[in-house]
Amino acid sequence: MIIEFFKSRWKHYLIGVLFLVLIDYLQILVPKYIGNVVNLVIKPPVDLSVIFKYVILIVFIAGGVVIGRFIWRMLIVGSARKFQVYIQQKLFEKFLKSPIAFFDSTSVGNLMAYYTNDVQAVSQMLSQGIIMTVDAIAMTAFVFGGMLMVVDIRLVLISLIPLPFVALSSWYFGGKIHQRFKMVQNDFSFISERAQESFSNIKTIKSYGVENEFNRLFKETCDKFARDNFILLRISAVYGPLISFLAALTMAIAIFLGGQMVISGSVNLGDFIAFISYLGMLTWPFVAIGQVINVVQMGRASHERIDALMNTPERDDGGMDFPGRFQTLEIKDLDFSYNEKKVIKNLSLKIQAGQKVAIIGKIGSGKSTIAKLMTKLYTVEDGKIFYNGVDINRISAKSLRDNVLLVPQESFLFSTKISQNIAFGLKEFSDDEVEGASKVAHFHEEVVKFEEKYDTLVGERGVTLSGGQRQRLSLSRGIFKDAQVIILDDVLSAVDSQTATLILQDIEKEFKDMTKIVITHNIASIKNSDIIFVIDDGRIVESGDHDELMKLNGLYHRLFMIQQIEREIEK
Repeated sequence: MIIEFFKSRWKHYLIGVLFLVLIDYLQILVPKYIGNVVNLVIKPPVDLSVIFKYVILIVFIAGGVVIGRFIWRMLIVGSARKFQVYIQQKLFEKFLKSPIAFFDSTSVGNLMAYYTNDVQAVSQMLSQGIIMTVDAIAMTAFVFGGMLMVVDIRLVLISLIPLPFVALSSWYFGGKIHQRFKMVQNDFSFISERAQESFSNIKTIKSYGVENEFNRLFKETCDKFARDNFILLRISAVYGPLISFLAALTMAIAIFLGGQMVISGSVNLGDFIAFISYLGMLTWPFVAIGQVINVVQMGRASHERIDALMNTPERDDGGMDFPGRFQTLEIKDLDFSYNEKKVIKNLSLKIQAGQKVAIIGKIGSGKSTIAKLMTKLYTVEDGKIFYNGVDINRISAKSLRDNVLLVPQESFLFSTKISQNIAFGLKEFSDDEVEGASKVAHFHEEVVKFEEKYDTLVGERGVTLSGGQRQRLSLSRGIFKDAQVIILDDVLSAVDSQTATLILQDIEKEFKDMTKIVITHNIASIKNSDIIFVIDDGRIVESGDHDELMKLNGLYHRLFMIQQIEREIEK
């Protein structure tokens, strides 16, 4: 990603680096001019016009440095900010293209850590990392060049004493910083995960009175983050001052030996002052090396994490368009496993256009998994699922979902208006269409009770709505889509059986040509289905209409009788 980004911004970085080098060159002229002024002052008569000329030059250099710094900061730091936006967009695109299985094994907190700490660390590497690297190299080269012009070679050699120690320290501490920062980033991911999980389930936590337990778990996570951070801090705290100490030691040696040369007359005072100024300027490159190692190693660690994420397999969106009008859906001898646990076993079924189909079974029997496989949320082997005789793996995911809509049992709502939640994904829509879909789902009578009606904000995750209202809003969204096949995955579990039956009857009246697949455990709402598939332990154990299944006196009959008894008890 970095190389791809540099291809579009290399001119900005190049110009920024050139201005940075130019500023470094201008700065090393100042000590030379100051040394010349000192030499003029200590050897009367003093020519004030010459001194004034040097003063004007120094002022112009200062002005040039100000302008140049503004330019390179805008170009280099500005490009790094662009990269931050670029990489965040790339990450978001990656998440959208990733298969559902990726999100099953990756927490939201971990994903958010990529967006915050990791992106920030890489951005710092591409701004401060580049600036300090170029600045340190250019300044070091120019300073040594300036020294050679004004002082004895022996003093210049003295200033080189710390370089081998700086290189050795950078190699040793750099590796440790890299390793430790990756650990710190992983710890931060766990903190984000723990916080997100707790905040999302705060009602459950309070209902069960386990605040202290969750507080203890979060504290343990934070303590580990703090411990690893302190270890990283100790490494950086030793490394940075060590580099500064080497620079100060060089200055002390230079002053001692250089002072003797001035006393002996082998070096004049002005040149020695220039040399000390140059040596002071050389302190920054030494310090910058320490800082740049920190920044680059942290950036590298974060880039490795992001790069590993970007290289995870993506959902295959290639393929043909959905093959015309829906005619048949056929599943043949399908097996499917989650993490080596088989949940669908040798399952076969066939659905015809216009049918009202029900899939029922006990909790955990595999009903929802079938729905996800029908809509390509998980990948199956070739030759297992067919639409109009075409293998599902040959049909693009987008085209398939435009024609076969799954309304999931998790009625997730967005923090926006009711109307925008129903017309999900569309910028422009008519109020009549939204209201029509809402009426079919028996949600309209609830909406008109709100003061703002369809402009009512539902709050985060639909917090202002009841469970039944959230499900009916989610169903309204599915009805609004008007697909050829609609799969309702237990979307009316929070609605009473009488209302659920009325809703399904209205859907049948409104969309006679639409193929409807209802996944539920509520038999009363699907008794009039054309065909009912009974699932148990990932297998179809019975199939037929209501009367046929009741005559079999099998699992369907037992579930029906249990639900009848439960309703009698409720009455």
